[in-house]
Amino acid sequence: MTYLLVAFLVVIVVPLLTASWRISLLGLALQGVLMAAMVGQRGWPHDLGGAVLLADLLVLRGWFIPRHLRRIMDHLGVGRRNDVIPANLLSWTLAGAAVLVAFRFAGHVLPGEGDRTLLAAVAAAALLLGLLILGTQVTTFSQITGVLRVEYAIALFELGGAHEPGLPVQLGLTVVLLLSVLTLGRFLRRLGASGDGGGVGALDGGAR
Repeated sequence: MTYLLVAFLVVIVVPLLTASWRISLLGLALQGVLMAAMVGQRGWPHDLGGAVLLADLLVLRGWFIPRHLRRIMDHLGVGRRNDVIPANLLSWTLAGAAVLVAFRFAGHVLPGEGDRTLLAAVAAAALLLGLLILGTQVTTFSQITGVLRVEYAIALFELGGAHEPGLPVQLGLTVVLLLSVLTLGRFLRRLGASGDGGGVGALDGGAR
């Protein structure tokens, strides 16, 4: 699982260094696919709860959510540029510090436990980076991205548990996530990607 967790860490960091909303959505899709691969590496589920979990990760997170948000962004006519965090040295330093703090935290909480320590570190890093986006960006699309990053971080942390949730719990979690994404999509349609109803402004100054 180590290489999957390293890949997950790369996927959550790289979109912060680019200025493309498409890369942000691709990052969300890859997070879902990587989590599904982690489940598969432990052994493919043979019960309904495990099947719902796999569908949640691979279909809902890895395909539907990025596609749903991309269709809305294309409909709004948003240009390519989207700084997930402010493009300056201070923001990049804060992002690097968040990753460092996450790894130090995991090392203290789960010292010397291999993949479990690494999973906790990557999940904590994903959570802190999501909170960093929520704390530094005010556009609708960036806020939605931050919320989803936090939710994905929680989902990754849950994969480290000794037991998978039963069918009713997993089904409830999946339905809540689906309804949340549909609600966020409605906000995006109504407010526009920049949050001012104009759709483009804050992302790229109207340039395509």
